[in-house]
Amino acid sequence: MNVLGERESDAVRSVLSSVERDVAVTLELGPTAAPVTLLAAGGREIDSAAETIALVEDVCSLSDRVTLEVVEHDEPGPWPRTTIGPGLHYLGMPLGYELTTLVHGIVEAGRTASSLSAASQERLAALDRDVAIDVYVTPT
Repeated sequence: MNVLGERESDAVRSVLSSVERDVAVTLELGPTAAPVTLLAAGGREIDSAAETIALVEDVCSLSDRVTLEVVEHDEPGPWPRTTIGPGLHYLGMPLGYELTTLVHGIVEAGRTASSLSAASQERLAALDRDVAIDVYVTPT
């Protein structure tokens, strides 16, 4: 099932053309710890796992440098979770504006050099311990 239309596919393919090295994407699915029923316009219930698989497969198929592994879990958890490269984790369905987050996450993981400024790299190098940063977004 293709989720992206021709115009969206062309735009994503264009952005992903800047990926400089191979990027592994892992999509983890399973029962959610706190089940939520999602409805589309018109009241149609959304199968979040199927929609997420279709979207992430569509995106990953648009670059030869991107590979996708889908992992199914039996235990409840924070699913769907998409891991890009060695440590960028996206929780939830990357629909709507969040598609941009997924695509640009792949581009960042596929860079051969950091896109951070020299000042930011210096500040990070000065940290004396590992730091995890969580960024939260909500649909509007």
